[in-house]
This record gives sequence, C-alpha cells and structure tokens, in this order.
Amino acid sequence: MSRSNPRLIVSSVWIGGFHSVKETLDSRPEDVFELWVAAKNQNPEIEEIIRQARRLKVPVHFRDKDELSRVTGTDRHQGLAVKAKERGVLSFSAFLDRWENPGTSKRENVFLVALDQIQDPQNLGAIARSASVLGASGLLISDRRSASASSGALRSSAGALEKISLYEASNLGQALLSAKKAGFWIYGAASGGRLAWESALNFPMILVIGSEGEGLRKSTADLCDELVGIPVSPAGVSSLNASVAAGILMYEIARRRKT
Repeated sequence: MSRSNPRLIVSSVWIGGFHSVKETLDSRPEDVFELWVAAKNQNPEIEEIIRQARRLKVPVHFRDKDELSRVTGTDRHQGLAVKAKERGVLSFSAFLDRWENPGTSKRENVFLVALDQIQDPQNLGAIARSASVLGASGLLISDRRSASASSGALRSSAGALEKISLYEASNLGQALLSAKKAGFWIYGAASGGRLAWESALNFPMILVIGSEGEGLRKSTADLCDELVGIPVSPAGVSSLNASVAAGILMYEIARRRKT
C-alpha cells in the first residue's frame, strides 16, 4: 500500500487508546502514518493490533509509556497510539443534498444531532458514541466556539468518531433554517421542554444539544419546532450532563423510528 510522506501532512493528530486505535486502523488505514506501542507490552489484543498494522505496512515503533503520554496528552492511552491524518468534516449542504428528495428511501428514519456550542471534547466524544450506537446519521458542529474531533474527543468516543459522519456549518442558525426548508423537524433539548415521550418526534429530524453550562442559545431555541426534556427528580440534581441528556433523548428517538 502506498502512503504519503507524513512530513508533508500538516494536519495530523495523535490518537491513543485501544478502541480508538483499532477503529482508525479499520476505517482509514491509508491515513495512518505510524503506530507507537508501549515497550514490553505483551497484551494479546495489542499484539494483534501490531500484526494488523504490519499487514497494512504501517510503521510500528516501541516507545516508553511517558512518550505515549506526551504525544497523546493523557496517561489513558492503554499502551497504544497512532499518528493519523486529522479527520475531515463535510459541509452541511452535503447532508441536505443527500436527503433532498422527500421520496428518498428511509428518509423517514433520518435524525441528525446538532451541537450548539458544545466545547468539551469529552462531551463531544460521548455524544458521538451514543449517536453511533443509536443510529444517528451524523453530527453537525459549528466551526466557531465548538469542540472539534481532537484526540481528546476521539478517546472519549472510544473510536465512534471514526464511524460517524461529521458535518460543519459556519452558522448553526442558518443551517437549521435550511434544514427546515428541506422538510426537517427541529427539536431542541431543554430542561423545561415537553417530556420527550409526550412529543410527536416527527421524522426526518435534527436534535439540537446545547452547551454544557448555558444550554441552547435563545436564537437557537427560537428556531426549534419544539423543545423536549427529561423529567428530573426533585430529590436529585437539577440537570444532567449534556452528553447524558443527549444519550437519553437519542434513545427515545431511536425507539420511535420505523423499522
């Protein structure tokens, strides 16, 4: 397999963690420049990763754990790291073009998750993992004040960000308006919203998740067809983490989809 000289690639990222490394090798081996393995690691699963990398002609190097921690920015690399080309994102117009025709097969099952200024890479990763498991068609992120598919997000998603499509819009509000014109329903996650299981949850849809501290911006909430929420016990905490709330709402959406 031929591969580009990594020195010519500026936008590269170190990805650590067993699942993230494996998904990267499985899904886009042509983008992987090298694999680092902690020295003296005799884990059978890691040995299989090494064999896979060598079959793909990915250079394998053995390094101290401290070196893996340095390049990945964490001690939770599980003795593995790959240097790979940074994940690309698609324009949101590409998503709308795909589902432009109202008669498109399975359009009635489509749901996308949009992130309104989610800035914590761990939240992005966790939302991506739930979205991948529950069948979302992708994630829509803004190119401003939002987390990107960084190494931290990749670790948190346990490889899910390698499996789900990422779409980007320079202006989330304009993107949601375009989606509404194309026949998509827009639902915003909000603590005071109608209980999700009492909502119609029409398809195709976009579920919008607000930022960790402030929730949905007012301008975003005003664009939603309905705000949906989750009941919170009076004896419990006042709100859920953004990624946890997103997972619960996505489960309800997945449960409603036609089979």
